[in-house]
Amino acid sequence: MEINEGDPGSDLRPEIALGWRRSVMSGLDPGMEVRESRLFDVDRHSRLLRACSPILTRLVDELNDTRFSILLADHSARIVDRRVANRMIDRHLDRVKAVPGARYLEEVSGTNSLATAFETRKPIAVAGDEHFLEALRVFCCYGAPIIHPITRRLEGVIDVTGPLEDRNSLLGPFVMRAVRDIELRLQEGSRQSERLLFAEFQAQTARSKSAVMVFGENLALSNAAASDLIGSDDHPILRALAGEIGSGGRITRTVALSSGRQVDVHARLIADSREGVLIELLPRTVGPTPTLPKRPATQRSPAPQIVLVTGEPGSGRSTRAREIAGPAARLIDLADTADPRQWRNALADPDGVVLDNLHLADSRTAALLRAALPAAGGTVVLIGATPDELSVEHRALLAAASVHEERPNLREAGPEFPGIVRTLLADTQMRVAPSTMDLLSEQDWPGNLTELRHVLTSARRGRTRGDITVDDLPATHRHRSTRGLTPLERAERATIVAALNATNGNKLAAATDLGIGRNTLYQRIKYYGLSR
Repeated sequence: MEINEGDPGSDLRPEIALGWRRSVMSGLDPGMEVRESRLFDVDRHSRLLRACSPILTRLVDELNDTRFSILLADHSARIVDRRVANRMIDRHLDRVKAVPGARYLEEVSGTNSLATAFETRKPIAVAGDEHFLEALRVFCCYGAPIIHPITRRLEGVIDVTGPLEDRNSLLGPFVMRAVRDIELRLQEGSRQSERLLFAEFQAQTARSKSAVMVFGENLALSNAAASDLIGSDDHPILRALAGEIGSGGRITRTVALSSGRQVDVHARLIADSREGVLIELLPRTVGPTPTLPKRPATQRSPAPQIVLVTGEPGSGRSTRAREIAGPAARLIDLADTADPRQWRNALADPDGVVLDNLHLADSRTAALLRAALPAAGGTVVLIGATPDELSVEHRALLAAASVHEERPNLREAGPEFPGIVRTLLADTQMRVAPSTMDLLSEQDWPGNLTELRHVLTSARRGRTRGDITVDDLPATHRHRSTRGLTPLERAERATIVAALNATNGNKLAAATDLGIGRNTLYQRIKYYGLSR
């Protein structure tokens, strides 16, 4: 599917139109149902739910006489709570798979306020025909991201949804007030938790002269003994071990530190804190190490090659990773792998393994994976984006790679762009006309190779020979890109496009609405490449 002039999606707001483009690139079609999503277990005692619970209860009371519902998703777009004031809406939400445990991403549900707010990290209202999937067009909704005031990380998304006929302009301020209240509770909870952690740390160091550490949501504390004993490479392992503490609240393990020294690690949860853990490390007393016969150098197992492939979505990360690892390598998606046994078994495979979506793995998985990499049986290729904010565990995992290859962005291909296009058309006898090639090379390409491949497939229209002209391109790619324009020029271009849309392309009427002369408008249309 492509969005052409005259189609229902051609006059959408820019943020909605971009969402539609992403939906198309994900292989969705408006007539499809919401794709089935694996259901995850919901942690009813998570930090997010503890902060949101009283706010959600208040919202339900305020919406009691309406037909609106409230959805709460976590930092991975998994729906963790749903509150409804009307059973009819409840049934409709079940029908579109907006249920607790489901991961509601644009690639499964198209453009909607929950998935799109998660994707863009910005509040958004979506109503009726603005939804990409027809199944969702009976709703009006408003979604907004919840950003932690201290860490500035995305904690979740809150969404209010109701029947389209109940659409109300006050929905946005209503949701934003709830977001501010939730973010305030997250901030207060962090400060209270930090006070508890400091108090517990001081009490333990006063009682014991051993190495003591405290891990919290946003901090790590250690006494002098711990600083002398523990290296920076040991922190991810200790954090991962702390994450294994179950309902008993305590755990004891023997760990080999990066220095080679073995210690007994005693870890326990700190009551009433937010995931705070106190760790005490006691060096083990061991006898003399037996002398082992040395193996000849020819029998030594070579260290596995660890390769990191990063880049923007659609830049060919997965294809390149497959080339490096080889056709026999196993593929594991860390975003959907909750059980460490799955990737541990794959690591042992001498044919190698490709671990995708490294940046979406939780911190515990990242730490455990970092510790397991040296024992891998073959080449390990890690695939990930390069997000602005990474946890300590993720940074340690990235540092374990002996080779780092960053895939280039398509918009930065420069003189190599025509060669990339010819490669994608290699199985045809198609040629891109020079003027069309110039236009394509100026595009922003937010979807990189995936977007370019979709555009060329659409432009071919089933043909295997002939020229691709500007008229063959989807309407979304027939105009000059805004890349390289100043902010003022981008604003002017957007104003002209809006005026032309409002007058159905009537340039005289558009010039009148804009308060400029017709010749001036023609000059600006030509300058911005809007003549088509």
